[in-house]
Amino acid sequence: MPVHNWDKLERVALNPVITGKVVQTEKAMVARITCPVGQVNMHTHDFDQITNMLRGKMRWVIEGEGEFIVGPNDVMLMKAGLAHGGEVLEEAEYLDVFVPPRQDFSWYKQKL
Repeated sequence: MPVHNWDKLERVALNPVITGKVVQTEKAMVARITCPVGQVNMHTHDFDQITNMLRGKMRWVIEGEGEFIVGPNDVMLMKAGLAHGGEVLEEAEYLDVFVPPRQDFSWYKQKL
C-alpha cells in the first residue's frame, strides 16, 4: 500500500489559476488545491466531484440548486455533467475527490 504525505509532495501548477498536489488510484483521484481570489468560470465535466473546504471562502453557483457561500469544513457534492462555477472570496484550500480521475490532472501521478 503506497503512503504519501501531503507535506512531502511537490506543489505544481494544475492549470493557469490553481496549484496543488495529487494522488490517485486507477478509479479515484484526490487533489489538494490552492486557489487565489477570483472568478471560477461556469463549467461541467464528466466525473463526479466532492469538494471539502479546508480554508478560505468561496461563492458557488450550482445549476438548478442555487448559490452557496462555503468555507472550512463545508463539503459540496457535484455530479458529472452538473454546471457549476462562482468566485473565490478569500484564498481557498480544499480537497477535491474525482471519480473517475480527471484526465487533465493524471500526468501528475508520474511524479509520485
